[in-house]
Amino acid sequence: MAEDLQDEFDEDDFDDEDLQWSCNYVVVCILLPTLIGFINGFFWSGLALHYVDMGWAVARAGLASTIGLLLRPFFQQIQIRAGFWAAVPLGALHLGLAILGAALTTQEWAVILEVTALQGLDPSITIEGIAFDVFGLSETMARQASSTVLAVFTIAVATAVTIGGIIYDFAGWQGGAN
Repeated sequence: MAEDLQDEFDEDDFDDEDLQWSCNYVVVCILLPTLIGFINGFFWSGLALHYVDMGWAVARAGLASTIGLLLRPFFQQIQIRAGFWAAVPLGALHLGLAILGAALTTQEWAVILEVTALQGLDPSITIEGIAFDVFGLSETMARQASSTVLAVFTIAVATAVTIGGIIYDFAGWQGGAN
């Protein structure tokens, strides 16, 4: 009985289904999670230091982050239910608020909007959905794509925090803002 089950679930059958290097693979599984990981990581390494330098209460940055995190499930549900049609305008709003915060680094309201947008409008779930849609022809390829997205995102965030700290040290907040 156990041998019959083993024969049915032979790992060698899955060797034929490997993700191949392609433009879709590079963009969806490497480039997009790297960009999101870098955006999220660069910002946080200097935020509290910038608040201290500006004489602002750091608790307000924490409050903005908390509000963004509370909004995240709402915006993720919008992206899941409405699909990519909602992801594009939310991505544009996310980018617009990030640019606003980067351009007006001496205005706390702009930085608070940037912090809230970085947390609340995070497109990570959309990228995972794109990877699943693009490589979802087989369960094995979808799993490989999802694993690659997660690994690249994790490495990008970890690397970006260090790079963001270096940018903050050598260029100040303006170099580390998105």
